[in-house]
Amino acid sequence: MVKREDLLRPEMNEVVKEVREMRMKISEKCGHDLNRLLAYYQKRGEELRKSGKYKFADPEPPGEKAVPTESTRGEAAD
Repeated sequence: MVKREDLLRPEMNEVVKEVREMRMKISEKCGHDLNRLLAYYQKRGEELRKSGKYKFADPEPPGEKAVPTESTRGEAAD
């Protein structure tokens, strides 16, 4: 976990600056169009996943909704 003090270090400021510059370049490349930007990131993610160089955490499949208990229905619990 990153500590607040670490984020204030000058070298971290440079990293943040670089990340923001790259994000702006990508956004410009996509014409600042949200749909094109989303498509770009999805395609890039698929390319990185297929490369096998990186590990990805897959989202958990949606499960069945839990049935609320009596106490969550606004009633007082015993």
